[in-house]
Amino acid sequence: MRLNLKLKSYLTILTFLVVGALVVGISQLLKMPNGLNPAFMVLGLFIAVNIATAKIFNLNSELKIFWSFRKIYFLPIGFVAGGLIAASSTLAGLLMAVTDLSDLKFDTTFNLTSILLTLVIVAWEELWFRGIFLNYCSQNLSAVSISITMGMLFALVHLLNPEINLLKTGPTLFFAGAFLTIIYFYFKSIWLPIGVHFGNNYLIIQSNIDKHWLFGKEGYFDAIIIAILFLAFLRLTLNKTSKPIGL
Repeated sequence: MRLNLKLKSYLTILTFLVVGALVVGISQLLKMPNGLNPAFMVLGLFIAVNIATAKIFNLNSELKIFWSFRKIYFLPIGFVAGGLIAASSTLAGLLMAVTDLSDLKFDTTFNLTSILLTLVIVAWEELWFRGIFLNYCSQNLSAVSISITMGMLFALVHLLNPEINLLKTGPTLFFAGAFLTIIYFYFKSIWLPIGVHFGNNYLIIQSNIDKHWLFGKEGYFDAIIIAILFLAFLRLTLNKTSKPIGL
């Protein structure tokens, strides 16, 4: 019986990822009024899907906890954390004298439009991969198991992009998907994953080591940093769930 429940949870994850793909596909067919970016339509659809999911699976309390605006302070914390992760390989390159400050260039456009659009895009991506359906699956699967599963699926979904080389980016994508999922459960908030995702995507630093095997944009240093963060929260999660109930 327990095995059947676990299998049902894994099938639920796959089902909702397919639903997410359909949402993205449908949004491409819809016309946006007044030239509005399609990302806003996608976000609206994912919000609707998540609210409907909460109603279907009776996850209204989980929706209130994980989507609570009282936890929106996690958003700017995530901005900073994601930005530091994005800059970590460049900083390491500076420390290792692989590059120097004169070779660095910020390629981020700091204006309200770019900030809002990036935030909208990462928000719907998070509602796709860190949707409320994960809370339903957590009734039968551990947060660690779900995080590892989402990491693998997050990497595999990128196979749809023919320009992606999974040998290079696969480890980073896997640990990114797993890390964002485990902090979703650990902090019980969607705002932190959105913030981290935004900070990592928004801060772009160009340099002469962009194609470096270790410190470049597709280098393995990012994978190492995110892997360390994931393993740290994996241990924190295991310690948290294994604590005995006090008398």
